[in-house]
Amino acid sequence: MVLTPGMVIYTGPGGDADLHSHHAIQFIRSIDSSFELVADGVSSKCEAALLPSGLAHSLRCDNSPLLIALVEPLGPRGADLNSLARDRDQSCLEEQLSLHPWGDGEDPVEIVRTTLRELLPNRPRYPTLSPYVAAALAYLDDAIEGKPRLELAAASAGISPSRLTHLFTDEIGIPFRNYVLWLRLRRVVDEISAGGNLTEAAFAAGFSDSPHLSKVFRDHFGMSPSALLGMRVATETWPS
Repeated sequence: MVLTPGMVIYTGPGGDADLHSHHAIQFIRSIDSSFELVADGVSSKCEAALLPSGLAHSLRCDNSPLLIALVEPLGPRGADLNSLARDRDQSCLEEQLSLHPWGDGEDPVEIVRTTLRELLPNRPRYPTLSPYVAAALAYLDDAIEGKPRLELAAASAGISPSRLTHLFTDEIGIPFRNYVLWLRLRRVVDEISAGGNLTEAAFAAGFSDSPHLSKVFRDHFGMSPSALLGMRVATETWPS
């Protein structure tokens, strides 16, 4: 699993998933075989697919490797991608993407970035971080176990809350409030990767208890946080 603001990428064995929906936009890419996707009552055999936020779907595949990217639908990138997913007549993407063979050592983050550039060719890349947003990120790193506030982040950056809201969304790609939630989820992943249990991870990330964490995690990603127990996690792509 690779975690970056507004997006989590899973690579590993595939499997079946019963009918469900979640907050995130979902991109699915097979590595060496197709999968069966059922959405809106239509069954399709796909090698790659894009599903909008909130769409109920089920998945049938064997344990062949898959890449799954879950993208936050709020923010500039997510809004454009969600609109594209909703406007398409079908979920499969084979005719729209140049799916090159999956090579050994392929970087899943670069595969997803290449896919997004193909799907959204006119979307500008995010600028480098301004000192204001960098200061807000530093504030959040220290405040995440409590109740981070936009006003305090803006004060630490020396600008108004409204100005920080605009800059933060432009430079990070998702709104401040949504980033705080992703930061909490990252803390959960870090705690579990370090050997903590779900209760310890929930409290460390500012959730009221493990049932609260499990509900948020399922709502966003369609799976239990206990799935993290068997994963290797990389967080090198997180900005600082």
